[in-house]
Amino acid sequence: MNRSSVVSVISSLLIFLWVYAALSKLLNYEQSRMQMMNQIFPAAINKVLLWAVPVSELFTAGLLCVNRWRNSGLFVSCILLFLFSMYIILVMNHAFERIPCSCGGIISKLTWGQHLVFNLFFLALALAGFIISTKKGGDMGKEK
Repeated sequence: MNRSSVVSVISSLLIFLWVYAALSKLLNYEQSRMQMMNQIFPAAINKVLLWAVPVSELFTAGLLCVNRWRNSGLFVSCILLFLFSMYIILVMNHAFERIPCSCGGIISKLTWGQHLVFNLFFLALALAGFIISTKKGGDMGKEK
């Protein structure tokens, strides 16, 4: 399998992840709103995050769909997955007074440890895709 195919498969998996995550929040808006308002951040920030998180997930999926922007989508995926993973690590280490949760869909059935492994797996995929796509000598990132 050539590098372009590998990056396409990785991008497809990430697109599925981001679209699923965003839609699970948007289609179950009331539940997402209640969970987001339970977060440890001030209410004003939670209100912004209620929309910013799914919009950023859909935006990232959109970047991954276009060859010209795929590297940016892989990079943004790395950042988001890193931030979400750090948040889980903080929760697991009792950094907050209470345990918040704003996970939707199937992911809400995972324990915090399983969720961290899930995120780290996708972070590794995104990082691998980004490294592969930015290596010199290939046709990555060029419009076909």
